[in-house]
Amino acid sequence: MTRDDAHRPATPTARAARVRRATLTLGTVALVAASLTACNKTSPQQTDVGYAPADGIEVDLGQVKVRDLLVVSSGEGKAGAVNGLLVNQGTQPAQVSFALGESGAPVTATVDPGQALNLASQQVTLPSVPAKPGAMVNLQVGTSTTGMQNPLVPVLPPTGYYATVTPTAPAPSTPAATASPTATTTQG
Repeated sequence: MTRDDAHRPATPTARAARVRRATLTLGTVALVAASLTACNKTSPQQTDVGYAPADGIEVDLGQVKVRDLLVVSSGEGKAGAVNGLLVNQGTQPAQVSFALGESGAPVTATVDPGQALNLASQQVTLPSVPAKPGAMVNLQVGTSTTGMQNPLVPVLPPTGYYATVTPTAPAPSTPAATASPTATTTQG
C-alpha cells in the first residue's frame, strides 16, 4: 500500500470484508465470555462453604463453643495436651470435660461466663494418646448440660507452632490442680 492508497476511499468489497472480520471477532469474544460466565454460575462459591480455618476442629456445646480443638502428643501411648479455645457465651460458668476412649478418666477445664479460655495455657493433659501424631482420635468432649460428643480430633506433634504446647504430668497425690482463678484442670 502506498501513501496515496491510504487516503483513497475503500471499495465496498474491502469495507464489507472488514465489517465481517470485526463482527466475527466480536461474536467470538462474546461467545467466550458467555461460556466462562456459565462455568462460574454452576461452580459453588468457596465463601458459601463453612470450614474451620485452623488445624483443629470446631465443636458446639450449647452456649460453649470449642474452636481449634486438637491434641498435641509426641507419640502413641504418650501423654497429650488438649489444645483449643473455649468460648462461654452463657451466663454461668461452664465446666468442659475431655476424655479419650470409653474408660478414659475425664480431664476438665472451667470457663467463666462471657469469657474465652486458651486450653494450651491451662495445661489440660490426657494421660495416654492411642494414636501417633498425624492421626485422628475420638476425643469425648462435653458439658453436664449438653452431654458428651465424640468427634474425630487431629493429633499433632509438639513442633513448630505447637512446640510450646506440651503435656504436663499430673501430681501423683493431687487429684485437682488450679491453673488460674478462671480455669481449673482436674484429673480423676
